[in-house]
Amino acid sequence: MAFLSVMPNLYVSDVERAAGFYRELLGGTEIFRLPAEGPAKHVELRVGAVMIALSAATEVAEQGLPTPTPGHPLELVVWCDSAQEAIEGLRAAGVPILVEPYSHVSGTSRGYVTDPDGNWIAVVSKTTA
Repeated sequence: MAFLSVMPNLYVSDVERAAGFYRELLGGTEIFRLPAEGPAKHVELRVGAVMIALSAATEVAEQGLPTPTPGHPLELVVWCDSAQEAIEGLRAAGVPILVEPYSHVSGTSRGYVTDPDGNWIAVVSKTTA
């Protein structure tokens, strides 16, 4: 199983304001927005060689996760060939599984695990769950 990249996903109170900060103050280029029209619930930007995502904190419950607390202000998004296979491999290694892979509204397959400190990691692939 090859993991392809890591993208921090910051939970924010105002996606448009945060996206403006990263675009206007840090020179970010917006590459994805959900929904495509109107107020964003999720925006992805490239800042130099790094991708960063901004998601509305109010949308977290829809992903099957608990409400973010000060100890969970972000998640790491790790892209892979198959979220299902990756979650199975991580489970076999004893990694705690928060959410089993499912078909996400973005057209991807996504599951959630935690690192040893309890930080959330979204395991995402272009294939569906």
